[in-house]
Parts: sequence; structure tokens; C-alpha cells
Amino acid sequence: MVTEISASSDFQALLNEHTYLIADFFATWCPPCKAIAPLYEQLSKAHSVPSKVAFVKINVDDQPKLAAQFQISAIPTFLIFKDGKQIEEVRSANAPALKRNVEKIAVDVKSEGSQEKADEKMEEEQLDFEDDS
Repeated sequence: MVTEISASSDFQALLNEHTYLIADFFATWCPPCKAIAPLYEQLSKAHSVPSKVAFVKINVDDQPKLAAQFQISAIPTFLIFKDGKQIEEVRSANAPALKRNVEKIAVDVKSEGSQEKADEKMEEEQLDFEDDS
């Protein structure tokens, strides 16, 4: 699910609440922005994970301060953040690069989830062992 950012405080809140945040800086009048929008929506539906991965859209005409803060000079521009820090930038409607970056995040999040489950299982086994002794 894509969240439309209507205030910079909304952006900051989502950035703080998620491990990964993918931001689409766009304009309603921009043909390449319109062309890649369905792919961005599809990626968000497939890879959004509560408190892990969020997808946002930032209209540069409505949020000029955010656009200036991140030095957006071309649209669309996709910025990818991890733990609140920008780690990647995809400029223009570069569908293969956007897809590759989002899929890389999905693999990372999935492996984190697998590790968390393994850690929980180890803790349970340790508790079972302690109960037996």
C-alpha cells in the first residue's frame, strides 16, 4: 500500500516507524511518473510489511520543502531509506532498477524474519531445557 505524504511530519513519522522506506518523488503533470506509477503500486502491494517496509508518494509541487531537503532535481526520483538513512537513489522511470532494489529489500526483510524465528525457537528450546532440569 502506498501512502501519499501530505506533510513533512507524516514522512518523518513513517521514516522512524519502518526499517525500510521507499519514497517516490513525483508530479501529477509528469508523463514518466504516470508511466511507472502502476509498477510502484504493484511493488508496494507485494512487498509492504508493517513496521518493516513502507512505500510513500511525495508530490514535489505539494511538498517543495521535502523535495529541496533531498535535493530532488529530476522526477520521478525514488529514494530508499534504511533505518532512517538514505541508502539508494533511482532517478527517472527506471523500472528494472526500481524493481531490483525493492526485491533486494524483500529478500533482506525475509531473511531478517527467518533469523528472528530461529532466535525465538532457540529461546523456546532453551526454556524447555531449563524446565527439564
